[in-house]
Amino acid sequence: MPADHLEDLSYVVRAVRHSERPRGVTAIYLLWAAVIAVGFALPDFAPRWAGPFWLVAGIAGGLASWRLGTRQAARAGVRDADLGRRYALHWLLAGAGFLLCVLPMLDGHGDAGRSAHTFMLVAGLCYALAGVHLDRSWLWPGLLMLAAYAVLTLFAPPFAWTISGLLIAGSLLWAGLRARAQRRECLE
Repeated sequence: MPADHLEDLSYVVRAVRHSERPRGVTAIYLLWAAVIAVGFALPDFAPRWAGPFWLVAGIAGGLASWRLGTRQAARAGVRDADLGRRYALHWLLAGAGFLLCVLPMLDGHGDAGRSAHTFMLVAGLCYALAGVHLDRSWLWPGLLMLAAYAVLTLFAPPFAWTISGLLIAGSLLWAGLRARAQRRECLE
């Protein structure tokens, strides 16, 4: 086969793969927008409930996200085991990162406030890297989390957690609505 035909075929393969690129699952974005809006307000208004909330909401939200993602993929007829494994590994490593943030507090050497900031750093990196490697819509919430980490660490203004949570939740709502619009465009 001549080289120009191979290039044409490669172009077609890339175009098809790009059009099959997964659109974000709207329900997952909305779920995490709600969890983050509530969970990020807790350090400002009910700090002693923040840890238990995140323990339960983080695990339950992760499991719900997994279920919503697999259901959406099945509905769309997508069977990409490699992509599913990448998503699972990414978010399992994120969960491990969150658990490691607790280590300084377990041995009595950690400050709860500083450890909470570290959670924001880990979350920002996980979301931003998901935006780079999995689904572009996670990038902006991740960048907002990284900016919030810097603000919380350097300045600690009043209600910084709540304001950060609302901004990040807003970016997740936008991502969810954008994913739904993209899905509708593909169906038309």
